[in-house]
Amino acid sequence: MSSLIRILIADDMEPIREYLKMVIGHEPGMEIVGTVATGADAVEWAMLTKPDVVLMDLEMESRLAGVDAIRRILAELPQTRCVVLTHFSDDSSIYAAFEAGAVDYVIKNSSVNEILEAIRNAAADCSPIRPQVARKILEEFRILRSERATLVNTLNIVYKLTPTELSFLKMLAEGKTKQEIAAIRHVEPSTIRTHVGNILKKFGEKSVADVVNRLKTLGIFDIFDGFDEQVENK
Repeated sequence: MSSLIRILIADDMEPIREYLKMVIGHEPGMEIVGTVATGADAVEWAMLTKPDVVLMDLEMESRLAGVDAIRRILAELPQTRCVVLTHFSDDSSIYAAFEAGAVDYVIKNSSVNEILEAIRNAAADCSPIRPQVARKILEEFRILRSERATLVNTLNIVYKLTPTELSFLKMLAEGKTKQEIAAIRHVEPSTIRTHVGNILKKFGEKSVADVVNRLKTLGIFDIFDGFDEQVENK
């Protein structure tokens, strides 16, 4: 890397591009290699200029054009650092940007000093996780841990089901009624009621509909369908 931090600005608002160009252009140690108005142009210009840092808006020609541009730039230029500069602070935008490979996420109402510091940190590969972003990531982590625990607990219960009970739950998930299942299995309705009682005891739920919804939400049926397909193909 040269002594100058070479920066590409991508934003669909011309006044913002000109403002950033003016501010950054007068900052010692920084050089603007280009300004573009779309994610597609950001990718093309990045390939030509190979900037150290791309200051990337998110919403340009599409809602998350910047996210796609970050992903495409980093696929070809892994040493480039992408800093998001946007109005959006919602969870989905933040997660999408970091998943694509952004190293920092700055809101446009941040001070000039914050933006310049974000560029320097990115160029030095030492971008911090901002408190606002850290809170969201920690909350998502807690949710994922909770979902993982629920999935593991549910799978442990499912493995204790009999093949008949699992088949019964699959048919319910497909929209069949208990009466239809009794006819398909050639059993009395009382037999179905017995299976329902056993299933509810194992899951600790009050209704079989709650059990089915839980398995659908966690994708349990997809897991077992995939397993069945593997067994059949062997």
